[in-house]
Amino acid sequence: MNKVLEHKHLIVRAELKEPPYSPHEIKLWMKQLVDRIGMNILIGPYAVYSDMEGNQGLTAVTIIETSHIALHVWDEAEPCLLYTSDAADE
Repeated sequence: MNKVLEHKHLIVRAELKEPPYSPHEIKLWMKQLVDRIGMNILIGPYAVYSDMEGNQGLTAVTIIETSHIALHVWDEAEPCLLYTSDAADE
């Protein structure tokens, strides 16, 4: 009999005093997060810093074997904003 997956989702919106700026550091953080939630990476993580006015900040994504993790940081907002969502199936 096939295992029935239990879907779990986490959405975080936070105001930051010290936002991350480094795509490299965010990729390391995402790898650690995937490990901590007991999932496996299929693709990524990918991260890029956007300097587009009104949208300045980091965007990152990792595809895990049951879903994905996405992160956006707007560092020119006052206060800086972070929005992340991840979904994992167990």
